[in-house]
Amino acid sequence: MFLRKIILTVFLSGSAIVAFATTPVVTVKSPVTGASVGSPINYVASAASPSCPHGISAMRIYTAPGVNAYTVDANKLNVNINLPTGSYSTVVQAWDNCGGVGKTTVNITVSKITLPPPKFLYATEFSAGAIAEYTVNPLTGSIRATSQGSVSAHSEPVDIASDLGGYRLYVANLGSNDLDAYFINRSNGSLTQVPGSPYALPGPGLRAAVHPSGDFVYVSSSNSGGGTTDVNAFAVQANGSLVPVSGSPFSVPGGLGPLAMDPTGTYLYASADSGNTGAVAAFAINTTSGALTAVSGSPFVVPNYSGCSEYCQETPTDVAVDRHGKFVYAVLGIEDAITGFSIDQSTGALTDLPGSPYPEKYFCVPLGVCNYSWTMSLDPNGRFIYVSDSESNDFSIFSVNQNTGVPSYAGATSNGGICVPFTVNVDPSGSFIYNLGATVSGCQGTDAVLGFSINQGNGSLTSVPGSPFANANVHTTNTSQEKVVVTP
Repeated sequence: MFLRKIILTVFLSGSAIVAFATTPVVTVKSPVTGASVGSPINYVASAASPSCPHGISAMRIYTAPGVNAYTVDANKLNVNINLPTGSYSTVVQAWDNCGGVGKTTVNITVSKITLPPPKFLYATEFSAGAIAEYTVNPLTGSIRATSQGSVSAHSEPVDIASDLGGYRLYVANLGSNDLDAYFINRSNGSLTQVPGSPYALPGPGLRAAVHPSGDFVYVSSSNSGGGTTDVNAFAVQANGSLVPVSGSPFSVPGGLGPLAMDPTGTYLYASADSGNTGAVAAFAINTTSGALTAVSGSPFVVPNYSGCSEYCQETPTDVAVDRHGKFVYAVLGIEDAITGFSIDQSTGALTDLPGSPYPEKYFCVPLGVCNYSWTMSLDPNGRFIYVSDSESNDFSIFSVNQNTGVPSYAGATSNGGICVPFTVNVDPSGSFIYNLGATVSGCQGTDAVLGFSINQGNGSLTSVPGSPFANANVHTTNTSQEKVVVTP
């Protein structure tokens, strides 16, 4: 792919012109050689080749001789690399378009794991009634099927969630009105049903969330009584089985089923309606019993924006809480926007963030071309919010002010093979992002899992090696039902 150094002598009109191969200069800003760092390690580097008029062709990080952790076809990189604790002699190398190669060695000691690296990826297979299983390469983000490959779920699995440690997996089923619960084999990623699984729900399953303690599981389901959504609460027993929490199910006015757990396990938030206006419902969690109690003032109406005459104050299609439990964000579907709230950490009550709601460049207007936002995923480092846009076939990127929580639209991804994305998931280390490709004729990501590396500076994405990863069973006629989750 790259040329070796060359020395070319050209004789012209009796004169000798000698052109020497160039050597790129690689500058590594982070990490500093000799540093003791936590994983994931943020590599920030650039390359220049002053004597080569054609510039830099590629850069690469080697974490050991011959171990390619990351490659980008550019003259800059800003990416997270996951490494176990230990000492490393890493190399950042660059190639220019004149055949030159340059490198800089960075010796580091990884003293702690700040965020857990990705280990397994699970994807719903709505039409097939199954869960696909993959192992994740924590260096590159590439995935491969487990030896088990997949496991049967019940009818039409629509959402998937795991506990923080990656020991159990929970799947909400739309078609069979129940919840599947699995043990995750920590060595190979295979799944086995916990005793008593599946567990009946009073209506079609919608979304799932797991308490950070792992002691409780919450699953939303449609209520045939009309006007409400149920939140079904289960307590996890010593053998992994589930028992309904006293008082369950708990009612949410309207809503579409999305749930978001406060990382302290104190509050649960849900998509809701308030008098036909979109809102976010808030519940306080009894950390002993798992029971829910509505927070005073709930549900909290999503704000409007000046001049809105259509697609205003929509019911959220997704809800998420930042890793510090300070802010709640909600996706406003066809409005092409997200809204933000600050959390009163003593009560769980919500207050609009300044300037909310925040459009994806601009709000969708009547007769306009809408992106149709659907789901979101928050970078665990707190820098970015990714929103899946099902009509524009991309992810919108918001950068987040980590002090105020206010997001700012930072652009959209280049396509990268994305097909009608209804799901988006950032891995636990904040290094990679994944989604499922829908069945779209001629699209690169059709019936596949797509993976991207995250630029830690601006949130932009680069396809991981091998992406898209084919999976013929991912396809469905209703792509909004496909979900993916990455476990540590």
